[in-house]
Amino acid sequence: MKPKRSFLFVTWEGGGNVPPVLGLASRLVKRGHRVRVLTEPCLKESVCAIGAEFIVFKTYFTRTDPTIDLIQDWKATPFTIPTISNIMIRPAMDVAKETQDALRNEPTDVVVADLMMLGSLVAAEAMGIKRVALFHMPEYLPGPGRPPGGMGLLPAPSHMGRLRDKLLTILFYQVMNRYLPPLNRVREAFSLPLLKSVDKIYHQADIRLMQTSKAFDAPITPAPANVRYVGPILDDPAWSDFDGNLWSESDPRPFVVVGLSSTFQNQRATLERIVGAVSTMDIRCLVTLGPAMARETFQIPENIIALPAVPHSKVFPHADAVVTHAGHGTVMRALAHGLPLVCLPMGRDQIDNAALVAHHGAGLKLSPKARPNQINKAISRVLEDPEFTVNAQSLQTDILQDAESDLAVSQLEHLSES
Repeated sequence: MKPKRSFLFVTWEGGGNVPPVLGLASRLVKRGHRVRVLTEPCLKESVCAIGAEFIVFKTYFTRTDPTIDLIQDWKATPFTIPTISNIMIRPAMDVAKETQDALRNEPTDVVVADLMMLGSLVAAEAMGIKRVALFHMPEYLPGPGRPPGGMGLLPAPSHMGRLRDKLLTILFYQVMNRYLPPLNRVREAFSLPLLKSVDKIYHQADIRLMQTSKAFDAPITPAPANVRYVGPILDDPAWSDFDGNLWSESDPRPFVVVGLSSTFQNQRATLERIVGAVSTMDIRCLVTLGPAMARETFQIPENIIALPAVPHSKVFPHADAVVTHAGHGTVMRALAHGLPLVCLPMGRDQIDNAALVAHHGAGLKLSPKARPNQINKAISRVLEDPEFTVNAQSLQTDILQDAESDLAVSQLEHLSES
């Protein structure tokens, strides 16, 4: 019997990050390890449900209502990234101090930090505790063989492609390193060496776990020494639940599931255009509104059922295609069922996820401002062209194998014992 270890997870309620973070934590709990989770009040029920110990943030991340928008990333410009400013940098000192308090209160072998929780990586480093940066998304950082993330670009091996990537990498660091001074002030307060670039905080972690399939991603090649691809967590969000019936199983019309972000991304207009596109089609459509849109009122035609939330695991086995903002969790769960996608990315990692879906031929990428007739044509195309389904099913094999491997658990256990 291996000795049981103690893990501290640090995260926040950012929508799609929660199932992979708590999903991994729950797997450690089931292995008999002690798992504590430092997070927001609104996640208390979800943390306790997996058998982990809940520790509440006392500053900044204090929401009891997860629909309150902390990011406002729909206001992003090419030179301002609200996600970084409002989630990673501004609260970094508070997160570092509260992580330090949690570590002082109980012996801990490993800190597992949501990639947005930079302060927790600082605290763990200062206290000499092993630290893991958890990326619940494909690669975002630039490196050999790939451009920076966030622009929906894929590796281009040509001379012009390499030149493009070199120039964009310079621009990437110019933007990112605007946030370096406040991060270094946190490190200075914890008596740590100053960083020369923001991304070094990830490269210096003991391990950087990539919770996606390498077959889906466009990885840095060769990968940094601390990077481990461990596959996605396919768990449904804890807040999604539905036990009713939708349509008769004898209904011959194709079945399309629509799901945009569970957090607020100013998505009402996009959702209305999707509804308008579907209203003229001879298909059945389930629209899952998610917490951000559940209180909104929409004009819903007869071929659409709109519900606050339905677990993907209950409807994807019966679906023919998925229309989505391309959040990583939705993309992985759709591909795990071999479903082609129509992606309308709105920001964050969604732009890269949508580009990868299109690159693999498993779906189409549209602008979130696409007109109803464009959305209509895209849905029709992925339903009628079998190549999209064939390509989605090709990725399905790798994704399911990766998801079932439990490689993330073994990596964390090995790190805790080293």
